[in-house]
Amino acid sequence: MPGIDKLPIEETLEDSPQTRSLLGVFEEDATAISNYMNQLYQAMHRIYDAQNELSAATHLTSKLLKEYEKQLSSCHAVLSTQLADAMMFPITQFKERDLKEILTLKEVFQIASN
Repeated sequence: MPGIDKLPIEETLEDSPQTRSLLGVFEEDATAISNYMNQLYQAMHRIYDAQNELSAATHLTSKLLKEYEKQLSSCHAVLSTQLADAMMFPITQFKERDLKEILTLKEVFQIASN
């Protein structure tokens, strides 16, 4: 690779200042890469943990929404029954019984007045 000094294996047997310098640079680079990789690993592990927490939270939200939907459905069923009993039944009775009687009495009155 251009611009990168290489340390030939033959020169490693010699204890020259250039060999020591290149070895020092290599050790510094290795330490820097190791530190960077540790930080990268920790960051990726935090992302992984966050994804697991998000998945668990989504699952719990889904479960709670299902329970809420069941409760809401039950409330609507009760409300529907109450409306039928408190509103529809009396108006149906009035329509079928009382109004019919009023209309019958109206016809009887018309016949009697003729």
